[in-house]
Amino acid sequence: MQIGESIRRRRQMLKMTQADLADRSGVSKAMICDVEADKKNPTIRILGQIASGLDCSISELLDLDDTPRFIPERRAQQLVLRDPENGMERRVLSTPMIRRGIEIIQYTYPPGAECGGFPPHHHGTFETAIVVKGRVRMEIGAESTELGEGDCVTYAADVTHSAWNVGEDDAVVIYVVDSTRTGRSKRMEAETQAEE
Repeated sequence: MQIGESIRRRRQMLKMTQADLADRSGVSKAMICDVEADKKNPTIRILGQIASGLDCSISELLDLDDTPRFIPERRAQQLVLRDPENGMERRVLSTPMIRRGIEIIQYTYPPGAECGGFPPHHHGTFETAIVVKGRVRMEIGAESTELGEGDCVTYAADVTHSAWNVGEDDAVVIYVVDSTRTGRSKRMEAETQAEE
């Protein structure tokens, strides 16, 4: 399924107009219309704003299979979003866990790339960022820090947060997002059952 179709389907399920979604997400109605029609490929930050307006995560918009199974998800099969502006890559590593409130995502930031001003998650959401390669600067609310290979940080993700590559090579960061304490995993389960 295309991301635009998934956004439209979720928006309609929530009985929202494109104007409602624009108001809730801070993304223009024209952009939402173009994204839903697959005329524009949104940046990852804009996709995050749209997901926030739809009360879900980017990964939830991808309509992934949530059945736990002992079947490897090969790199070539993993779902990847590429930012059309800066080449940043977002790779989903935890498909079956998403509807249970846990996301494991790998971001690859080209030199100088940033994911600035990512919208806050629901209150009670925590993230751990683990730098696998390179150097990144992270801003969480009013605080900031620089992390190198092997460093990690855990933080409340219910504030605007940003990360950018401050090194000369690609930076790879794995994020573990835990929204199990927000009640969202129960809501997602109920939505899945309602769809069936």
